[in-house]
Amino acid sequence: MNAIVYALPVPSGNQQPTANVIALPTRTKYGLQEALPFEWPAKPNTNYLSPRVTELKPTDFTVRPTGRNDLPAVSQWSMRLVQALIEVVNGVRPISQLLRWVTPEVMSALQSQIQRKGFPKFSVRSINVHETDDGVAEVSAVFGSTNRSFAMAMRLEGLDGKWRATSIIWGF
Repeated sequence: MNAIVYALPVPSGNQQPTANVIALPTRTKYGLQEALPFEWPAKPNTNYLSPRVTELKPTDFTVRPTGRNDLPAVSQWSMRLVQALIEVVNGVRPISQLLRWVTPEVMSALQSQIQRKGFPKFSVRSINVHETDDGVAEVSAVFGSTNRSFAMAMRLEGLDGKWRATSIIWGF
């Protein structure tokens, strides 16, 4: 690991420490790292202000809702998700690839619904998207085989900066 070392002159005993000393962060291949300055008071019993310390990111992993402006286009995203769901039903795509696009509750429901049925090969016929609220969209899709048509309804919510399916209802 390479590091840049800065040599600063030692303050003389009669010099007052300045309060505007700032340790600037250094970007490394491991992330953002604060510089570790040497600190010493110029005179004993003198209040010395240390350089600023960056605030740590919150350590909680709760899901945070995201508004419409911070999310990708819902129409394109929903088309890709519906196509991926149909590919899972067709057996072309493994269901584990949907983990980041659906909530854990939806994933467990999908696993039980898809594994117990023997489906013919389906294709997507139409998709309709309606944004009901900021960061919330409802998607309806029609898919089917050559002889039959089926429906799917899905609720998408903006969570942690991306769209995630929080509810899926199949009309088999």
